[in-house]
Amino acid sequence: MSSKLGMAHASARRESPLMLVLRFSHVFFGALWVGMMAYQTFFLMPALAEVGPDAGKLMAALMRRRIPVILPVVALITLVSGFWLFQRLSGGAAAGLMRTPIGMAFGSGGAAALLAFLLGIVVMRPAMMRSTQLAQSLASASPEERATRSAEIQRLRARGAVTGWVVMILLLFALGAMAVARYL
Repeated sequence: MSSKLGMAHASARRESPLMLVLRFSHVFFGALWVGMMAYQTFFLMPALAEVGPDAGKLMAALMRRRIPVILPVVALITLVSGFWLFQRLSGGAAAGLMRTPIGMAFGSGGAAALLAFLLGIVVMRPAMMRSTQLAQSLASASPEERATRSAEIQRLRARGAVTGWVVMILLLFALGAMAVARYL
């Protein structure tokens, strides 16, 4: 088994331009993903909660800049390049690699990142998109509808904020695992 891992490492050295592109993509887009999520979680979401109804204007401006499209693409590039790197490192023996400390670190970090992506796409993104739509419709709503929609907006933003914290914790775990894996 270790001979397969050794061959995979030797193979990676022979194809260094591909490995350089994969590693650059993984690290660059991973840094963007973690950085964008950290900004959202630690600064943007608390500021939006503080501003109240006017937060809808900022969310609409971010949507016009296609943040809800860009962030998932950045995350996908990170995930695909990471899984590809893991496959190359394992030389087709992923189970064998997972029995090593480096494999466990890369594997658990990758699993955390995948879970963070899924939570972001399935829970966080729809909540934020719906809250933005509701906020944009507040001006034309009757006073009764406005109160109902405002309560729904707050509920959706709270769900998005809590999910954002979970996603951020998973991404920080993934970042830490990837940072130390080679040294285990």
